[in-house]
Formats: sequence, C-alpha cells, structure tokens
Amino acid sequence: MEEAREHTAVSDVARRAAVRRGLRLHLLVALTTTMVLIVVNFLTTPSYPWWMWVAVAWGAPLAVHVAIAMELFRSRN
Repeated sequence: MEEAREHTAVSDVARRAAVRRGLRLHLLVALTTTMVLIVVNFLTTPSYPWWMWVAVAWGAPLAVHVAIAMELFRSRN
C-alpha cells in the first residue's frame, strides 16, 4: 500500500515537471514568433500593427496553459 502511494507521488511530480516544461516551451515559441512577426510587420506594413491580433489570439491558449500548469482546473477531492 505504501509503495503505491510513493509511486503515485513520484508520477505526480514527473507529470507536473512535464507540464511546466511544456508551458516554458509554449511561452518561448509564442514570444519568439511574436518578435519575428513584429519585425515582419515593421518591414512590410508599418502603418498597421497586425502582429497584435496574432499575439492576442495566441494569448488565450497560453493563458489556459498557464492555468493548467498552476492546476487551477483540478478538483480538490
């Protein structure tokens, strides 16, 4: 019985670490892509900042990913 609890705790820690790694990767890709789009926007159509639409659209899934990483959607049983 004790082994099962210990195994569950280890797998839970590994799962949390994997979620955090995924969040860091998501954030890195989002920021890098946004920076590239800002440069492209400046070089092509500097009068209209269309990169903001992409940043806002990407921000919603990123916010959900942060909430999942913070375990805001988990039930506390």
